[in-house]
Amino acid sequence: MTLVALLCNATPAWGQEVTASITGTVLDPSGAAVAGATVTARSVERGLTYTAVTNESGIYRIAQLPVGSYELKVEKSGFASAAFPAFVLTLNQVARIDVGMKVGQVTQTVEVTGAAPVLKTEATQVDTIINSATNDNLPLASRNYVQLTLLAPGAVSTDPSSFNNGNNTGGYGGRPLINGNREQANYFLLDGMDNNQVSDNLLGYTPAPDAIQEFNLITNNASAEFGNFMGGIVNATIKSGTNSYHGDVWEFFRNDKLNANSWSNNFNTKAGVWD
Repeated sequence: MTLVALLCNATPAWGQEVTASITGTVLDPSGAAVAGATVTARSVERGLTYTAVTNESGIYRIAQLPVGSYELKVEKSGFASAAFPAFVLTLNQVARIDVGMKVGQVTQTVEVTGAAPVLKTEATQVDTIINSATNDNLPLASRNYVQLTLLAPGAVSTDPSSFNNGNNTGGYGGRPLINGNREQANYFLLDGMDNNQVSDNLLGYTPAPDAIQEFNLITNNASAEFGNFMGGIVNATIKSGTNSYHGDVWEFFRNDKLNANSWSNNFNTKAGVWD
């Protein structure tokens, strides 16, 4: 009986977010709040829809959205529907989109052509987003995505060669020094799960750069859902399926025979002559 009571009274514990959110206020032409309006976000890549209803203050929030492109539509009886073209949500982003409704039939649609919000007004954290295009296109000699953390302001390394092939479970793997803190002060997350080793706080698992949708390096003012860090938080998410067939085939091959000729080789051999 005691076990049953504990289970019934248990509250869910939410992990660190690896998604995005949309929030805002819906108002009528006079500036009054519109309660009971249906707000629908549609994922362009997946075709999935997510809905919310405004409260008595006209406020809505659609949470836990996978990163990607979304279209937004707001509907309420007595008002023309408002539609927003596709905009991109990034990891941990809280996008604010306020909607001004116009009187009309709900079958009428007003296309909102204003630019999607780019300023962060709902969060104070300082972060840098590294998306899949950057992961794929920048040359990574060791195919270790942690190297890309050095693109963020405040992230440096005293030993760049320590960013090895990513086999952090088999040996030492370098991590950035963020805001003057030691590399052991960072916190790595993968799809919301703790991705740190107990020993020396090393990175636990290093996915191939091709598999990463994007990662967010938070260097200051992280929200309360995060913890266990003094330097930075590297929050990565893996790519998920969409309506389009896609994939990667690759092989990582390194051999000194493929190295370019160097000036020092001219001491012993003629330029362009190899063993």
